[in-house]
Amino acid sequence: MSTSLPPPEAVRRIFVWHQGALGDLLLAGPALAAVSRHFAGACLTGVGHPERWGLLAGTLPLEAVWSGAEAAWAWLFREDAPLPAALRERLAPFQLALVFAPRPHPLLLERLRQAGIPWVAWAPSFAETEGQSVHRLQAAHLAAMGIGEIPEAFCLRLAGGGDAEAEMAGFKEMGPFIAVAPGSGHCAKNWPLAHYYEVTRALAWQHRLKVVWLAGPAEAFLMPFLEPLARSQNQVVMANQPLCRVAAALAGSRLYLGGDSGLTHLAAAAGAPAVLALFGPTDPGVWAPPGDHVKVLQAPGLNCAPCAKGREISCQAPRCLQDLTPEMVMAVAAGLLGDG
Repeated sequence: MSTSLPPPEAVRRIFVWHQGALGDLLLAGPALAAVSRHFAGACLTGVGHPERWGLLAGTLPLEAVWSGAEAAWAWLFREDAPLPAALRERLAPFQLALVFAPRPHPLLLERLRQAGIPWVAWAPSFAETEGQSVHRLQAAHLAAMGIGEIPEAFCLRLAGGGDAEAEMAGFKEMGPFIAVAPGSGHCAKNWPLAHYYEVTRALAWQHRLKVVWLAGPAEAFLMPFLEPLARSQNQVVMANQPLCRVAAALAGSRLYLGGDSGLTHLAAAAGAPAVLALFGPTDPGVWAPPGDHVKVLQAPGLNCAPCAKGREISCQAPRCLQDLTPEMVMAVAAGLLGDG
């Protein structure tokens, strides 16, 4: 498969296929920014999760977002029938297709060419080999195709407008606060909720901060415990809120505290001034968001961590998170907050 790309002046519209989770999409942010700069003047159409892609609308020249759940895309994975005329017509305006996936998918790439897109390229959405940074892997892959100057971190410019400005104003009126996301897509990556509560209660008292808890569908099992804990301390719970509202909250926080999750990546990209990411069985060298404002904390002295194989976590009771004490997290968080 050729990895040659067209000259920038030959590209006006780019079809970008990325069906990944929130963290995966934000990790691809630097690569997408580099592609956009290389093909200056070209518009992007993103295919994947519409709400996640919508977060990029203020940062990239995003012309449209198409849901990756549309039935029409199934034709791209069939080799027993010609592509429908309607799909060919839909893809005809694109000069370049960039497919992010864990590994090359020859049939998908070939079907996009059959649809009439002259140049089709693949980029890794995440590493399949242990210890490979997603950012460096994508940077090396794009550099081999002639796209350089990939930024280290991805900074979201949250889309403006009345609703966004009202959201930001609402969080400012609440006063200084810390944002906390205790969950993730895998329970083995979660620091104990009791530890989060101990740390946030102390930080709120010592630094005169409000606490805003963030929870989505993956944290549903925590809600029976989280809601009464928050209520007893006059804290705020934001559950199942639109990602644009969550991003506004993160941008307005003094400190973000969370684990290996999509919201940690969103906090780093949305502009939280300090991000404290707690890692256990997964490798922060691969999965932590980049940025000078991101501090990764792990339990010291454990040879067994990180133990995850790719995205598979076999450890049922990770000592690496149990041994990360509230006192350790408190000391680092207090240093990040300073006296401001």
